[in-house]
Amino acid sequence: MSFPATLYGAEKDTYETGTFQQYPIGQKLVTPDGSIFRYVEMGATLGVANNLYQAQVPTANWVKQDLATTAMAVGDTTITFTPGATAVAADELAGGTLLVESAADLGHIYHIKSNTVSAGSVALIITLEDGVTVQVAVPTGAARDLTALKNPWKDIIIHPSPPTSIVVGIPRVVIAANAYGWVQTQGVASCLVNGVPVINELVAPSNAAAFELCDIRIG
Repeated sequence: MSFPATLYGAEKDTYETGTFQQYPIGQKLVTPDGSIFRYVEMGATLGVANNLYQAQVPTANWVKQDLATTAMAVGDTTITFTPGATAVAADELAGGTLLVESAADLGHIYHIKSNTVSAGSVALIITLEDGVTVQVAVPTGAARDLTALKNPWKDIIIHPSPPTSIVVGIPRVVIAANAYGWVQTQGVASCLVNGVPVINELVAPSNAAAFELCDIRIG
């Protein structure tokens, strides 16, 4: 089932959680007051309401890996990716991105629809989102690097101090471990505060205390 890029829902929708995935991870929801939320999958630890969350730390063995087995050709709808010695589950990268770094193609980003399994150090197949194809041919070999990043709203964690990945939002309610729910990214929000807030100052993740914000203003 497909969903629009932005859903417009009721205030009560933002409190819904559950173990059954109802929307794509990262789905955007706007409530009548203009507040914005994203649909997330909690990591392996029970969530905490009104705390600041971040994306899972990028997996080192999925960063800057050589394009080792199959060259990329213009028009391809799949890309062969060989991770380091960290396993990749089926569709663990779905909704994420694949970044290319090579002299031939510096900086292309491809969105991932699905992936096959790898036990680690074994090639897997990444299928690109519908309608997306390889734009620049890249041969195999060293210094032709691929980086696979998970969907930032998948397996989210409380941000440490300082954050170790991108900040994704604040849940209004408790989301069970490995369950689904919404985090707020814009609008009037409640969150633990580190320091003394200053009216109309910008938001910043705290560098002194985990799961908190300093100089708070969400908007």
